[in-house]
Amino acid sequence: MNFQQMAMMQQALQKYVGKRVRLISMAPSPMEKHPIESGAMGTIYHAGGDVLNVKWDNGRQLGLVVGEDSYEIID
Repeated sequence: MNFQQMAMMQQALQKYVGKRVRLISMAPSPMEKHPIESGAMGTIYHAGGDVLNVKWDNGRQLGLVVGEDSYEIID
């Protein structure tokens, strides 16, 4: 992905900041030993690159990777 495509993606993702999200499933990651549980709810507080950073209701903060993790945006 080139710089212009990344900039367009980041701009498109900004509309989700402040929205609620429900996790369907999180892709396995060797860096994350304790993934967020399916069904968890949270609020998107930042969007950058291909990541939606979420403050989860369980107190954790962990980003969703667009195209890898499955989630539902709640209005």
